[in-house]
Amino acid sequence: MLIEERLERIKSIIEESKSATIEVLAEALNVSKDTIRRDLIKLEQQNMIRRTHGGAVSTNREAMILNYEQRSSRYGLIKEKIAQKVAEVLNDHSSVFFDSSTTVEAAIMQLGNKSLYAITNSLTHAQALAKYEKMDITLLPGKLHKEQLFLHGAETVKKIEQYNTDYTLLGVFALSKDGLFIHTEEEGLVKRQMISQGHTVIALADHTKIDTTGFFKVCSLSEIDILITDQQPEPSFVEHFKKNKVQVILTDE
Repeated sequence: MLIEERLERIKSIIEESKSATIEVLAEALNVSKDTIRRDLIKLEQQNMIRRTHGGAVSTNREAMILNYEQRSSRYGLIKEKIAQKVAEVLNDHSSVFFDSSTTVEAAIMQLGNKSLYAITNSLTHAQALAKYEKMDITLLPGKLHKEQLFLHGAETVKKIEQYNTDYTLLGVFALSKDGLFIHTEEEGLVKRQMISQGHTVIALADHTKIDTTGFFKVCSLSEIDILITDQQPEPSFVEHFKKNKVQVILTDE
């Protein structure tokens, strides 16, 4: 394979997944890790990717829009580790808003031993929560999104206003220094109200979601209390979190 072909292939892999490790790239292209390291330097010089510790991320910072099934199948192990941290953080006998994200769904799978008052706008999440004897569940009203099975609209937002919960648990579509973003206003307005009504706001994001953006701004960084993620953010982003008093919890801590 010519170097130009290899560079194009590396760029495609990183753009498709938003990030890739040196090990994954070396295996995919059947070359040495040193070759990949040199290729990543070339691509970074061309502003095609940005190198990170152990790999690289895409410089296209617009987060990918995937359907529910696609999102559920991505980064399963990372989601499981994030979910385990959620179980450690949430206090028993608490009230919790669960948004409709797939990372929050993964968190629900780790909460079977908790006694919680759960409020959600997701039919999928309500069904998962209902399997646990100790859960008390409220399903919010609203207009049903037929593909992703969440409820939204003015009725949903108005009902959320009636609650004040101990926690709001949010999956992250995109997170930049300017705040948390999503690709649709309808889901964003529901998340925004959940944030307003939650005493402690916990955002869940794998490393590919950090330093990305989207169409609709949900909230600023200062409105997030805790971020649970799988990799230490870049130093510049750590400073943004410190400035906005966001506690960052890593899955391996």
